[in-house]
Order: sequence, then structure tokens, then C-alpha cells
Amino acid sequence: METSPSELPQWHALEEWRRSFASRTLASLLKVDSNRQPRWSFSAASIHADLSRNWIDENTFAALMALARARDLEKMRDALLGGEAVNTTEHRAAWHSALRTPPHDPSLARTLHEEQTLFLGFAEALRTGRILGSTGAPIDTVVCIGIGGSDLGPRLVTEALGSPTGPVRVRFVSNIDPVELATALEGARPEATVIAAISKTFTTLETLENLRVARNWLNADAQPLDPAHHLAAVTAHPDRAAKIGIHPKRIFVFPDWVGGRYSLWSACGLPIAIAHGHEAFLQLCAGAAEMDTHFATAALESNLPVILGMLGVWYVNFWNIRARAVFPYAQRLRSLPPYLQQLEMESLGKRVDADGRPLAIDTGPVVWGEVGTTAQHSVFQFMHQGTHWSPADFVVVAQHAASDERRCRLLHASALAQADAMASGDSVLGAERSTAAHAIAPGGRPSNIISLPALDARSVGALLALYEQRTFVQSVIWNINAFDQWGVEVGKKLLQQRLDRERF
Repeated sequence: METSPSELPQWHALEEWRRSFASRTLASLLKVDSNRQPRWSFSAASIHADLSRNWIDENTFAALMALARARDLEKMRDALLGGEAVNTTEHRAAWHSALRTPPHDPSLARTLHEEQTLFLGFAEALRTGRILGSTGAPIDTVVCIGIGGSDLGPRLVTEALGSPTGPVRVRFVSNIDPVELATALEGARPEATVIAAISKTFTTLETLENLRVARNWLNADAQPLDPAHHLAAVTAHPDRAAKIGIHPKRIFVFPDWVGGRYSLWSACGLPIAIAHGHEAFLQLCAGAAEMDTHFATAALESNLPVILGMLGVWYVNFWNIRARAVFPYAQRLRSLPPYLQQLEMESLGKRVDADGRPLAIDTGPVVWGEVGTTAQHSVFQFMHQGTHWSPADFVVVAQHAASDERRCRLLHASALAQADAMASGDSVLGAERSTAAHAIAPGGRPSNIISLPALDARSVGALLALYEQRTFVQSVIWNINAFDQWGVEVGKKLLQQRLDRERF
């Protein structure tokens, strides 16, 4: 059994450095050091990060890197990227990086490439009108039914890349609430629609129930449609999809070692390829592969996923932070906060360590957020004046700063202004004496500026891989398994018991 992280001397050193900040302010750190911004700015793949508005100095940074090395982070990173069984409770790899960075094993690389070729070929056939419904009508609508990782990642990327570039509309359904499926089917014609069920296990209740209703919709007319022309599936268990009547040539497979929340790089990315084309999907993977290479090769002191992960540990365990916020300043990234909620809270929301022992330290914080600038008029009262605070990521698009569109420039400037206000606060010297106490913002609230050069597939891929690897770093420090999710099963089991008992 491993030593608890909190028993390490590096942990105790960080506790001492935390106390050293008691007499300082974040505003003073920013003001005193004219070199602070370039010193605490880092780049990886296409992503640039300004981390200068953090409670960090050289001593703390060195202590965080020492803790990372004491926890064998580099060894664990190599195990993850090498396809070792890092998911210890389920005895399998978490090798989603192999989907975007071909593994050295030629046989596996060939298999993964063949699977990718199949689903990308299907997407292109849909986009070019070569896939017809059973009446001969071209397919113009694809309704993707999934939940959790089978929905959040593909939905996020499909939205992030903008309006579809082809003739096929892609719609998403995850909720078992009848409203969402009804909304997705509104205006669609059964004879011109494909229903694509995306489910790793093909046993998920919500997905199968929505698929059942969608199949009934396909066959609502007097002349039933041939399901071979109107159904598709993405799964790690193709036999289960075939058993309910989906044609084998419309079943696209991904390996069982791909976790649901990491699956958008696999055939689960089919909606992305349908909406934006195979080249966009390949560019998405290329951006992620660049970040993987950076994570694999950069020294810890310049390794952006490592630095962000260690800052997360710093705030959770030494500043007693219980939540962190993510504010994407781009409407097309509106689904980034819920995507990260699953990625981080499902991966890091653990109460026992990798050996099954109850943890004596806190792990993953609550992740929340909203799109900017909408968030400024809803939650930023809390961010600036609440009694406790959340470190924040401001995710911006550098291209907006030089845009011909004034609103894009305002969008970018707003993010920077909010980050400055959180760090330095506002004494509100011009306020009336009777309201001054109510108006003062204390500052001292840290944030990161995470900047994409443009909102394109390659940059989005790098961003998502950055957050994946950041999450893994924290799991290593806390000695927890980031790749299982036993807590998700609890409610499912109790629901099934209720359904069995009530003969639902």
C-alpha cells in the first residue's frame, strides 16, 4: 500500500508555503513583479495559458513540482500513455490517447485505423447523399441518442465547430424526459432520418428507452420503414446492437478500454464527422495528439497539463477550495462546463484511494460554470463578493481580440477585465459612504486565462486533451483511480429494483 500523499514531506512543505501567503495580496504579487505575466505564461500545442493571476511564487511552484515527482507522476503518465492497466478496479487500460496518437503496436494501430475508416466513411456517405432511406429519399436528419460521455463530448464538439458544413442536420437526445426526443424529431421526416444510438454497453436505460420510442416514430405510418436503412449504432458491444435489429454494417465499434467520458475520439465522434466532415474530425484528433506529445515529453516545470493539475491540488488541499468555475467566452463553447463536470467529477469524485482505503484528504471539487458574458450578469456577484471563492478558468479565443466585429472584441476584453477584477478587487473609492462596504470587492481570487488561437477543430482537440490530462495529474497526486465510476451504478441498480418490484 502506498503512503498517503498528506504524509509526504513535500506535502508538509506546501502547508508551510501556504501560510506564507497570509500577509500578502494577489494584487501585490501582480504589481511588484513586472515580469510576472511572461514568467507564468505557458504554451502547449495551440493553447496559451496566462497563469499569473494565481497564488503562486517560485517557492510554491518548486514545492508543487517536488510533490509531483514524489508521487511518481512521470512514471504514471508513461503507464497511461503506454496502454498499461491504469484502471485498476476494472483491470484495463484507459488508452483513449491511442485513438488520436497511433500506438506502436502495428496490429492495434491497424485495427483502430480500420474502425475509424468505417465510421468516417459512413459519415461522408451521408454528407454526399449516398445514404438513402428505404423509400429512396436522401437522409437529411440524424438524431443521435446517448447519455453521459456518449452525448456530452460529441455534442460539445459539434456545437463548438459551428453550423454544419453539409446537408445533414445533427440533433442530440440524452434526457429520458419525452420533451427532448420530441424536440429533436420535430420537423424531421421518418423516411429521411437515421436514428443513431450511441452507447458503450448498449444496456443504458435512457438510451434504450429513447431508441424504442424513436423506432416507433419511424414506423408510425402505414408503410413501415426498413430499419436497416434508418438505424445505426456505436458501441463496444456490437452483439447487443445486432440483437435488437440494427444491421451489422451500421454498427460501429470502439474498444472496451475507452471510457465513456473519453470516447469522443472513437466512433462516438460520428456526429462530429457527420456535421463537419472527416477532415474536421481528423484535425480534432491531431490537436489532441499534439497535447498528448507535449504531456509525454515536456519537463514538469513547463508541462501545461501538469502545472494546471498541480494548481488544482494546491487550491483543493491547501486553500480548502470546494469548487472551481469554468467560463468559456464563446457561445459555441456553451457546453464546455457540463462536459468538464462529467470529466472531472466522475473521474475525481472518489472517497477511497487506489488501494480501497478511505481518503484522509479532499479530492475533486465541484465543477460549474456558464458561458461569458452571460455569466457576468448572473453568477459574478458570487465570484467577486461571496464569502468563499472558486478559482476560475476563463477560456477565450484570441482571434476575437482582433475581430472586425466590435462585439467579439468586447467579448474578449470582458474576460480579461473580469480576471483582473477577481485578482485585484475594487475599493470603490467613488462610492457613497453609506454603501461603500457593500460595494467593495476584496480581490485575491485566482484565475487562469486559457486561450485558443481560433475556434477550430485542432484547437478544440488540444483544449479537451489538456483538460483530460490535467484531470489525470490530480488523480495521481491523490492516489485515486480516475477511470472507474462505481457511484454512477448505485442509482441505476436501485431504479432497476424499483422497476422489478412495481412491474413497471
